[in-house]
Amino acid sequence: METNSDVDENPDLANDRSLQDILSRFKNQQLSSNHKAEKEENHVLCLKSLDLSSFPESVLDLTHVEHLVLDHNSLDSLPGQLCNTLTHLGVLSVMGNDLETLPASFGNLTLLRELHLGENCLQELPDSFSDLKELRKLYLTGNELRTLPCDFGHLEHLEIFMVDENHLKTLPKMFGSLRRLETFDASNNKLEVLPELFGGLSCLKVLNLSSNKLSCLPESFGNLPRLQEVELSGNSLSFLTKDLKSSHCLKKLYVDNNVLKELPSWVGLLSSIQEMSLRDNKLMNQPLPESFPACSGRSLRLLDLSGNFITALPASMGQLETLESLHLGSAIGELERRHFQNGNWLCVLPENFGRLRHLRRVHLDENQLTHLPESFGDLSSLEFLDVGQNWLKELPNSFCHLNNLQFCQLSKNHLQLLPSNFGHLSSLVDLRLDNNMLGELPESFAELQTLRTLDLFCNELREVPGALKYLTNITRLDMDKNKFSLPPELVPNIIFKPTYAARDPRLQDSWRGRNRADRNKVEVLKLEPLPSEEEETDEEKEEPIQWNDSILRQAMAKSMSLWRAHTSDEGSHTRVEGSHTGIENGPMSMTFNSQFSDGDVSTEESTGTTSPESPVSPTFPSAISFVPETENWEDEIEDTCPWEMPVYYRHPSRRDKGPSAMQFVPCEDHVEPVTRIRFLYTVEDGQFEDADED
Repeated sequence: METNSDVDENPDLANDRSLQDILSRFKNQQLSSNHKAEKEENHVLCLKSLDLSSFPESVLDLTHVEHLVLDHNSLDSLPGQLCNTLTHLGVLSVMGNDLETLPASFGNLTLLRELHLGENCLQELPDSFSDLKELRKLYLTGNELRTLPCDFGHLEHLEIFMVDENHLKTLPKMFGSLRRLETFDASNNKLEVLPELFGGLSCLKVLNLSSNKLSCLPESFGNLPRLQEVELSGNSLSFLTKDLKSSHCLKKLYVDNNVLKELPSWVGLLSSIQEMSLRDNKLMNQPLPESFPACSGRSLRLLDLSGNFITALPASMGQLETLESLHLGSAIGELERRHFQNGNWLCVLPENFGRLRHLRRVHLDENQLTHLPESFGDLSSLEFLDVGQNWLKELPNSFCHLNNLQFCQLSKNHLQLLPSNFGHLSSLVDLRLDNNMLGELPESFAELQTLRTLDLFCNELREVPGALKYLTNITRLDMDKNKFSLPPELVPNIIFKPTYAARDPRLQDSWRGRNRADRNKVEVLKLEPLPSEEEETDEEKEEPIQWNDSILRQAMAKSMSLWRAHTSDEGSHTRVEGSHTGIENGPMSMTFNSQFSDGDVSTEESTGTTSPESPVSPTFPSAISFVPETENWEDEIEDTCPWEMPVYYRHPSRRDKGPSAMQFVPCEDHVEPVTRIRFLYTVEDGQFEDADED
């Protein structure tokens, strides 16, 4: 007798039990059903996700099954007997298995209407496959098919055929005989040519041939009368067919990433087009027919011509009354502006550009625009604008009428002054003005109360704009690389609220011969400095700790990271921690101060020059010889060292309490606790000559 523990310990036994339960339940439902609707529902047998490695023989006895589901098992084949016994099958789904072949007698399933064989390892279909005369839906996505049967065109009732993500190089010559085919997806294959009779697909509505190797289309392609969606992106097409009978009903056309140099005349007859994308081609001059805006103006919502060589737009561009998204800029997604152009070559926009009242997104980046039309402010629905990397010297006064504008990218232009009413952009959230020539901001700038991101990097500002103190919602501000008269450490620079502590800008990624402690989580000792004469008193005076080579070797043996800075010309290397450096991290701010000096030591010997990464270098006394009392000096030092190693957590949990829980160490590792070098000491000259060698 089987127990529950036996079933838990043996997964195969549990799967067998589940299979038996399903089969017995299926038989009972068939016997108890009286109504026709119940009988149809009870003819569905679902055996998916049971980890079946072979086809259950007991299923072959259920000859009245009409709908069989075997998805997501481990079947590598189907028995030939299935095709002779389960002849009532109308729907068969064997997706997500390991099928390599189908039975030679598979064509005996003459009542099959829907077949799902996606995500298997099929390399070919049996010759009898074309005998499935009633087949209407065929899904072969994600297999390894290289060819289709020669008489595949005999599947005269086929309506949906999905064969994407295979290895097909050609289609059968009689493929155009599929007169009832409505949806055909052969994307992500290796098709080089289409059959000459491809235009015989008279009912085809949705066609996807993207990511293939097509260099041309057959002439019969233009005879397709009912096309509504065409996807030809990712091929090598240099031209489209001269005529297209379905131009009046075509709704979506995507021909991205090809080598088109011009467009056929039927593009100007697309009266039902809703989305048209021709990005990343070689279209030159003014490629759109003059009749295009007038014919498509009442239906077109998206137009993408980015990444071409377009120099002008139709004069009647303003007739695209329903246009919502226009992309004429770079075809490459990016976070920062580049130093080369990937957009178009537009110098001016049509004067009636402002008539595009429904326009919500506009990409005009990486062009040659010298000015924007005065009607630009009439784009009352505009929410996103990218005019980065152009030649704009000023903005029209109407620009400030864009009351719905939320994102505005004006980077890498030649703007010297903003309109005086710039603050009227009441919905602005993100404003990028970096790499311009702005010398000041208008007083109305203080009215941008919704602004959260402001980028003024690399401009001509000589003082911090007073309007900034009124922008209370700012979370990111970058004003670096300007011409402020203030010291660099007092200039506002990138204020934000991250989820973890910001990396200390003083830390360097590479420095001579040593690994950074905070990057590699190496344990670092905190070495106390010698007290200066000013700190010593007559009542309390301790002997200074004297360090020699033995202690330094101990630090090296423990693989501790010692940060060295390039300091004086005499070759001395002073360890630097930095001084008076403020770090702001959300609501928490910290200030570190680590200047120490010793009156007995001259400034020339102990003080290094200030480096850019380390504003102030602390001074320490030079090393004095020290001889340990015992030979086992490592153990003695480990047991008697008076210093401690403070540990700081970057993300204090709710359980942590006390001052240490509120201190963050700014570095890139933001999960594990690390130690921080609090005080460092001088190294004798020549101590690390091997590390100084490149």
